[in-house]
Amino acid sequence: MVERWRKETHCFNFREGECTITHKDIAILTDLPIDGDVVCVDSTPPPKVVANMSGWQHFIWTVTGLCPPEKGDHDADGHPPLSKGQVSITWLTAEIRRKHYPEFGGIPLTEESSERDKDIYARIYILGMIGGVFFPKKSNNLISNSWLKIILCSWDDMGNLSWASACLAHLYRSLCNAIARAVKEIDGAMFIVQFWAWEHLPWIAPKVEPDKEWGPDHPLRHEAYGCR
Repeated sequence: MVERWRKETHCFNFREGECTITHKDIAILTDLPIDGDVVCVDSTPPPKVVANMSGWQHFIWTVTGLCPPEKGDHDADGHPPLSKGQVSITWLTAEIRRKHYPEFGGIPLTEESSERDKDIYARIYILGMIGGVFFPKKSNNLISNSWLKIILCSWDDMGNLSWASACLAHLYRSLCNAIARAVKEIDGAMFIVQFWAWEHLPWIAPKVEPDKEWGPDHPLRHEAYGCR
């Protein structure tokens, strides 16, 4: 699929003609909203406001309740928790497990948990979805701290953003970068390319359950189409 991508037209070039992934495809496959404000990421480092924390350390603590060390420690994948304006998803995941999973010595998140803990847990989950699913880097582990400024927005402001447009733009850029002769890896939401190809190129698609079996009690009946 990547070899058939043409960056001049943002289309896949087949013998029968050209076609491409659209906003509608993203919306149906992922259930991300199309309408809304533009997703605009600000990469300006925050100012230092606490003596014993850098600007990014304090900002990450504000969003996640966790303070990554800048030097010394490394996560399970060998990456520092905080480096060059990026935070390790592996480190965040390990810290959340240590805090909220009993098998790791933590206190489970329940209905009785504080609103602060629930809010932090939800924001870290969304941060992981952004950095590991919809806008992943080639490392598949590091996420730009710039996303934290969006994650810190109110829930209404976050929900009113056009996430499908941002995901599609990022996917287009990833495909355009990947066709360069010297490039050997690709980032971006490649699962969307895979699902789109299965839907539009049936000869490469796996066999799936017929629609008649997707009754109202099926666990994936009301999920995004890509989940099926």
